[in-house]
Amino acid sequence: MISLIGIGEAGCNVVSLFQDHKEYNCFLFSEGQENTKWTRNLPKVPKAEDCEDNAPELSSYKTLQTVQDRVQVFLCGSSFSANYTLAILQQIREKEIEIFYIKPDVDLLIGDTKLQERAIFGILQEYARSGLFSSFTILSNPAIEKTIGEIPIKKYFEVINKSIYYAVHYLNVFDHTEPIVGNLSKPSEVQRIRSVGLISVDKLSEQWYYNLEEDRDVAYYLCIAEKRLETDGKLHSKVVQSLKKKPRNAFKNVTYAIYQSPYETDFGFCVAHTNFIQGQTILDSRG
Repeated sequence: MISLIGIGEAGCNVVSLFQDHKEYNCFLFSEGQENTKWTRNLPKVPKAEDCEDNAPELSSYKTLQTVQDRVQVFLCGSSFSANYTLAILQQIREKEIEIFYIKPDVDLLIGDTKLQERAIFGILQEYARSGLFSSFTILSNPAIEKTIGEIPIKKYFEVINKSIYYAVHYLNVFDHTEPIVGNLSKPSEVQRIRSVGLISVDKLSEQWYYNLEEDRDVAYYLCIAEKRLETDGKLHSKVVQSLKKKPRNAFKNVTYAIYQSPYETDFGFCVAHTNFIQGQTILDSRG
């Protein structure tokens, strides 16, 4: 079982989509929540610096003892509740923590919110690179919107959140499923910063949820409909030939795995890894 923690409204909205799956236990931490084993209120305080002293104690309500050894945390850096993140994670520091960072359209942020998002984005990456978190996955709202196309305004965040949910859920499924064929290998320990994306099975073309700078290892997860797995004798050679065309060098590996789709259609995801702090060149150029 995996524990999922949503911090702030955006994080909680994503985590709530997993609640129907018995493989997860879900915790919702945001302003206005009741204080229970599964939910915690993150009070609105005057300053971000006050969040540490006002963070909920997870030892109460038996929350801490309910959290599993593997924890996936979802948050958006522009949410004021994101300022509680380090105080919350410090209480579960012995767990294997994976961060899923929902990155807003930063061009529309102003003032303190813009500075806060930039700081949290950088700090959490540094913590991941140092080994305090097992991974830091970036999910950009504008990039996800681009992969989807047109989204009605009233359904904007609902559609974005479902896209994040599907990607994370299936990557978790793949972690616990033996592929039919493939050569997946774990990236090196230092490559803890990640992005995920969609792929077209036939061309292996990527639509990234965030375009990493200096990506290293890239893994392709292909889910193929049962009928095609049984009848398409050229499929595997097509996949291998497409993979051989992908850029690679001494620092960049490309791996893949093929699974049976639970549907009558094919789909796939890709995951890119790097040890390079994202946004650093932008920060440096602005001083």
